[in-house]
Amino acid sequence: MGVAGWVLDKSAAVRAGDDEVGRQLSELAGSLFVCPVGELEQLYSARSAREYDALKADLRASFAIVSSPPDLLDRVLRLQQDLAHHHGMWHRTPIPDLLIAETALHNGLGVVHVDGDFDRIAEVRPLTTRRLA
Repeated sequence: MGVAGWVLDKSAAVRAGDDEVGRQLSELAGSLFVCPVGELEQLYSARSAREYDALKADLRASFAIVSSPPDLLDRVLRLQQDLAHHHGMWHRTPIPDLLIAETALHNGLGVVHVDGDFDRIAEVRPLTTRRLA
């Protein structure tokens, strides 16, 4: 399935300094987006007000922010239920990942990541994922 671009998950963003992940992210330059939950996840890691402000400015300068759907929580509750019924304990997928996945779907985007949660979500939703090395 073709996508209009990619929502950058924190799992990939924090590994941008790794040679292979950095190279793969560079290939996607211009097609990467951040959603509000992804922005919150990245800003959570700031260790001071100054670092928070710098990181926020960098995110806003580097990526367009895509909006979440107005019914995001309803969508995520249905997704969580579908995961629970698909393979038992899969409903324990991290909540931020559920929110990011539904936001990506709403915007016709895929998700770039380095963890298995989005691949799991893609088993119950038409989510395009790209797992980086």
